[in-house]
Amino acid sequence: MVQQWRPQRWGRSLVGALLAASTAWLTTGAALPTTTPMRAQSLHLADITIQVPVIIPGYPIIVVPRREVAQPVTVRFMAEGNDWASIYLDGRLLFRANNTRRDHVVRLDPGAYYLEVTGVTSFDRWAAGYLDVGRNDANIVVIRYGKDSGVRVAGDPNVWLPDQVND
Repeated sequence: MVQQWRPQRWGRSLVGALLAASTAWLTTGAALPTTTPMRAQSLHLADITIQVPVIIPGYPIIVVPRREVAQPVTVRFMAEGNDWASIYLDGRLLFRANNTRRDHVVRLDPGAYYLEVTGVTSFDRWAAGYLDVGRNDANIVVIRYGKDSGVRVAGDPNVWLPDQVND
């Protein structure tokens, strides 16, 4: 005995599937191009700005230069040796390195700051000079300091401008 094929069951499901597929295909969000120019949109991903221009045939392409935004610079001070030290930034005490706390992290706006590295008192001056941050793409600067080693900088070699030592 041969079973009959039932067109009603398969027909309804096939028509439903075709209707769903055609509706999804027609409503993918595609739009016809406009004749008026549209403004470029900025996508901010991390620290990179990507301009997405809309190119319309027959219209000129205008390239807008990237706007520079000054980002704060992370500066890490690391004490070397066992001596206690004090860090003064623009004449104010920023950090005092003692037995247990030997490093300090601070975020500085781009610019020049007068840095003094001293012992426990401000009269025992180990090094002094200008800290000039934010002049290039270096957003992290590590400053190592000590009584015998002086000041050493990693991240941007032009950040530290020492004063002349008068012995």
